[in-house]
Amino acid sequence: MRLILVPGHLCGAWLYAPQVAALGGDIAIADITRDDSTAAMAERLLAGAPERFALAGLSLGGMVALEVLARAPERLAGVCVMDTDPFAARPVEQAWRAGQQALVRDRGTEAFVRPFVAKFFAHDAEAAVRLGPQMAAAMSAVPEPVYHAQSRALDGRADMLPRLSGRAEVARVPLRVLVGAEDRICPPRLHAGLAALPGAVFAELPGCGHIASLERPEAVTAQLAALLRAPGT
Repeated sequence: MRLILVPGHLCGAWLYAPQVAALGGDIAIADITRDDSTAAMAERLLAGAPERFALAGLSLGGMVALEVLARAPERLAGVCVMDTDPFAARPVEQAWRAGQQALVRDRGTEAFVRPFVAKFFAHDAEAAVRLGPQMAAAMSAVPEPVYHAQSRALDGRADMLPRLSGRAEVARVPLRVLVGAEDRICPPRLHAGLAALPGAVFAELPGCGHIASLERPEAVTAQLAALLRAPGT
């Protein structure tokens, strides 16, 4: 069973390096660098995926995973979303992002990345030292057009809970919902509606912020391994 991992905003395969190393097997990393909407990202993923597969995503990657779940639940053997937001972008968020886009046009992607990455690890000085510089360097290296396209995707994303709730075909898909207890980007309260979906398994990771796959790699790997062992995978 192929597992497709969807990176977050300005992230790449490195976001899931611990899970790929630990799980092995048939794992692919989705490409979300060529589209400017979560709908188009989901359609590109589906076009390149096998008929049946498991799926996981973090942050923007989780939003894309939810879009795939809404569009093609019959093709999914299981879904794991981490540190994500199932709601449409709020006006305050869109206004903040407009300011960040203007900043990037004026000073480059790094001007956005450095303070943003600092928020990931504001709860843990050790994690900030261990993970922050490498993440900031990798994210800053992403071409500026990708930053703007992904920002448009975040601004235009759909409210997913009405599209997922009450659908028997969605309820049949094993769903795992993970969030860092200290996540300041997509805090735990945003995950309550997903956790309440029929059959969902919810886990809040203590002492963990927004980047669960790197901050708590063993816990995330265990959740993905359990997803892959679910009946039908």
